[in-house]
Amino acid sequence: MSDANYEGIIVLGSPRSGTTLMRRILNAHPDIACPGETNLFSACARFLHSETIAEGVDISVLSGLDFAGFDESYVLGSLREYAFGFHREHAKRQGKKRWASKTAFDIFYLDQIEKLFGDHAYFICIQRHGLDVACSLKDLCDTNGGYLSEVHEYIKQYPQPLQAFCHLWVDVNRAMQTFVERHPKNVLLIKYEDLTADPKAVTAKIAEFVKVEWTADWVDRSMQTSSNVGLGDWKTYGKTKVDTEGVGRWRTLSEYTISMMGRICNPMLEASGYPAVPIKKERTAKEARRRYELGLRIRTDLAKNTREK
Repeated sequence: MSDANYEGIIVLGSPRSGTTLMRRILNAHPDIACPGETNLFSACARFLHSETIAEGVDISVLSGLDFAGFDESYVLGSLREYAFGFHREHAKRQGKKRWASKTAFDIFYLDQIEKLFGDHAYFICIQRHGLDVACSLKDLCDTNGGYLSEVHEYIKQYPQPLQAFCHLWVDVNRAMQTFVERHPKNVLLIKYEDLTADPKAVTAKIAEFVKVEWTADWVDRSMQTSSNVGLGDWKTYGKTKVDTEGVGRWRTLSEYTISMMGRICNPMLEASGYPAVPIKKERTAKEARRRYELGLRIRTDLAKNTREK
């Protein structure tokens, strides 16, 4: 398929992997309009949801419309035109030639998004270290006081939030990597760590990929304005420069927690080009009890000494 058929730029990545930063950078380009999170593509993806009843009949919008004489290609084309139309109009209103789209939770609907848009847009996929993503997701959910629906299945399955978010990261990145492999011409994979360490080099690569002009002040301009914020990671809009502050925050966790997360994430970390995190040998039940008793004794002695003073 020729580049002429790749309309727009779609940003994908696990939530808390830098997608809002990428949206901010893209929107600062003089030729690209990228609104805040519209949730439009994930809504279109849910439109394709289907279920099979006991008799084996597919119950879905596609099957229902097929009975009405509208084949799948017609329905997908109409839905794609509906979604792209809003972005074209937004770009036009901003006085720009190209459009881009970013909604963090789109990644949970990757199969449907690929079916709808996979051969009709450029994709920028952002990858971030799994343990950092898990920590940031936990902070987000703690701040919001709850979990968005796409996260529920992980929270129900795994007792500890960090454990759940590690499994989420593994699943998301496995799906994203296979998506990248299936679309070598119109999908670019970048790492959050590379973007924050050398934003000029990474944005130059992005500009070449989506065929727009790159200028040395592109990233600086993106951090000097927070207009048209919309939905997204509000903390990102409070920053005035791209920094590496969020890189490696997992290192402040306890050895036990890092080991627990590493057992889940290490295979995917290594497959993604990250080094495996260190894993401590698991304690036996006897060792764990001895450690607990020692800690309890120390705290009791400290409390006693404090009272005596």
